[in-house]
This record gives sequence, structure tokens and C-alpha cells, in this order.
Amino acid sequence: MPSFDRRATLLEHSAGLWEGTFIRLDGQGLESERFGTLLEVQDIGGQIEAALTYLNTGKGATMRFAELPELMAISPEGHWSLGPDRTGPWPAVMELCLVDGDRRRRLVVRHSAERLESVVLVVEARPGVVDPPPAALLRARLLPDGDGSGRGCWQLSDNLSLSTALERRSGQPLAVKLCWQPQTGRQLVLERAYGAHGLPQAQPSLV
Repeated sequence: MPSFDRRATLLEHSAGLWEGTFIRLDGQGLESERFGTLLEVQDIGGQIEAALTYLNTGKGATMRFAELPELMAISPEGHWSLGPDRTGPWPAVMELCLVDGDRRRRLVVRHSAERLESVVLVVEARPGVVDPPPAALLRARLLPDGDGSGRGCWQLSDNLSLSTALERRSGQPLAVKLCWQPQTGRQLVLERAYGAHGLPQAQPSLV
């Protein structure tokens, strides 16, 4: 059992306004879409509300929940991840979020049953904080792991990288790892992993 209040921890680090840039990459790491967003997270009457506005269209989407999803892993530092209850020979979507004070980096990684399908990078900061996204058009640089596992490392920017399976094979583990160096000498790492039988694996400092 966690030794801290998961709900209070999430609100402490994520509540409030976030100005963001969504950057969608295809399965080859090439930018296909980019738009600005405004996200407001707040506690309203005991429910956590996350209201997202797409600045390119003015449309919005809102999620509300009284308690954190059971599948959400969160650390005492406020980093969190979401994913399926298990993986197998079907599509899988995982979301990871690293928090550094007034800045965040989020990834939504979608695998088809056979391969990496798409990645959405979200660069977020509090209003008034200068934290520009990677220049358009972003083309992630692929650095193969070279161990025959089918995993690869995408360099998304000078200080941000993603490691995950480029191709999926039956009976192999599936993991997504996000590494961010928000400043010199400070490295943040978050991984969501599933074993060969498709069950989620516990990560250090995450519950």
C-alpha cells in the first residue's frame, strides 16, 4: 500500500492551469499535427475535473473522477502513468507524465498489435513560464538499442527521449520509458512496463 495520499499528491503537482502544445508523430517519428491547448485541473465538490481546450478549434473535452483510476501509477514527486490492465495481441495505449515544478512533459504512446503506431508529445507549462516546444516540423531521431529486442530510442529533443518497442512480438514484454533532463544535472525518468505474460510490472518509487 502507498505511504502517501495519491489523490492529494496528484492535485498538489498537477492542479491549476497548463498551457500546452500537442505534437503528434507517426510510427516513423515524423510530426503529422501540432496545436495549442489549455488544460485546467481542479477539485470541484470532491471530484477531480480535467478540462482540456483545443486552441485550434475552440472545442473542449472534460474528464471527471472522484478517485484516481486504479490503473494510474503515481510517485510521491507527482509523476504518473496510465495504461491497460494487461497487454496481449491487441492494441495498447500508455500515457506518461513527468513533472518539474511549473513544467511538464507528457507522452501518449499507441501501439497496434504489430508495431508502434503513433506518439503524442505534450509540452506544458504554467501561464507566463517560457518553455518552448521543439521546433516544427519535428522528426524524432531514432537510436536503435541494438540488442535484437525490437526496442528503439527516439530522441525527441536535446533533453527528451522515448524508449519503447518499434515492433511487437508475441510473448515479449512491452514497455514505454520517458527520460527528461529539465536542467543540467537533473534527470527525470518514468517507465511503464508489462511482462511477457502481459501483466503490469511495479516500477521503483511508483505504486
